[in-house]
Amino acid sequence: MLSELSTDALILGAGSAGLACAEALHKAGIPFRVLEGRDRIGGRAFTDYGLAPELPLELGAQMVHGRHVVTHQWIREVGLSVRPWPVSQRALFSVDGRLCRLPWLAFPGYPGFGFRSFWAGARTLPRRLQSATAPDVSLADFLEREAPPLGARRLVELLHAHVYAADADEIGVLGPGEEERRAAEEFGYRNFRLEGGYTELFRRRAQAFQDRIHLGTTVRAIRYDEAGVTVEAGPADAADPDVFRARAAVVTFPLGVLKAGTVEFDPPLPESKLAAIRRIAFGQGYALQLRFAGSELKDRLGDFSMVWGGGATTFHRPGVLHRNVPEVISAFTVGREAASRSLLSASDRLQATVAELSAALPSGFPVGTVASTSVHLWPQDPFARGAYSFLPVGVGPEERQALAEPVGRTLYFAGEATEWHGDSATIHGAIATGLRAAAEVQRELQLQAGRAPLG
Repeated sequence: MLSELSTDALILGAGSAGLACAEALHKAGIPFRVLEGRDRIGGRAFTDYGLAPELPLELGAQMVHGRHVVTHQWIREVGLSVRPWPVSQRALFSVDGRLCRLPWLAFPGYPGFGFRSFWAGARTLPRRLQSATAPDVSLADFLEREAPPLGARRLVELLHAHVYAADADEIGVLGPGEEERRAAEEFGYRNFRLEGGYTELFRRRAQAFQDRIHLGTTVRAIRYDEAGVTVEAGPADAADPDVFRARAAVVTFPLGVLKAGTVEFDPPLPESKLAAIRRIAFGQGYALQLRFAGSELKDRLGDFSMVWGGGATTFHRPGVLHRNVPEVISAFTVGREAASRSLLSASDRLQATVAELSAALPSGFPVGTVASTSVHLWPQDPFARGAYSFLPVGVGPEERQALAEPVGRTLYFAGEATEWHGDSATIHGAIATGLRAAAEVQRELQLQAGRAPLG
């Protein structure tokens, strides 16, 4: 044993949920410590500032989803700003060998995509998804039954499976449909890019309590009872971990870590929570940033935001609506293919990605030369083990609520997988769970102190 430290609350993980919880406890004057296995804060949000210094590039969480979510408040309060990211409005879809835009005006004869296809993909099919009844089926089976035009199928697969880092045959219909009904903003919300990057946002948010964050401190075991929590944690290569004691602990590990069982809980977690961990699915994905030299993509295709050919990768342009920035493509690969490619060598992964981009473009279109790349392989990250959570066939938001339930009076849970109000798999959803867990901890500590609980 290297040392033993005591406090009122331990927060396990310094991602969005953990930092939100820490900030709330800090404002409430409650002593706490944050234990983070990585050598940085931010969790599954991680910004690269080296590949294109004029254009911070996100290797994890890409966007701010929605116009009114709490992330905007977080950004304003630390002096950062956002820029609208017209993902759909300037997207290009490869349909029947042609690149087609979404027809925002009712042009019945619009080539390739067509207004009928657009309306089915953007309105008719999503409404049927949200009103579907049992028995539950996969999104792939739902689309097979509905037999929509190819363009409509592509749009639905993109917005209702790809965004969850899942394949269409992995994700359910009833659970995600219920989440979309519960969400604070209607699905299809506006998207924004954070100027300065998520890493800078979290650095600024954590400045007031950075001395309470222990980086490079991997949690190995969590022992708990009604009297409190003992956590064994330390450097991954340390023979003897440090011991941290607290009256309560907030677990914010990604679902992939909980599924892997790399952290010992003593006693084991209740069966209801273990069942939720098993039943909620965890998507696989990563963003491979490609900086091009001498690219003709913008010159030939215009100031587009995205190209998608229906495969495992959507190709985004972080520099859309910018002037005088390098030509960078963010290749966001998801599902089984992401898990598979994450095991490849860097050169083989790049080759597979560029081949997929070339296949999405018209025949003979010059892709250009990739000068440099940057990536963080979340499927291989021991502190993430994937991208974010989604609901497969037969699983509903009630499983997220079970995952979020405290265990006794000492063990609390946060993180995007515990968000049951419709905002899972988002930064703002994770922040909300951190604030919820902080309120639960504060209420319990006040009860223990003999004071009235919070309202």
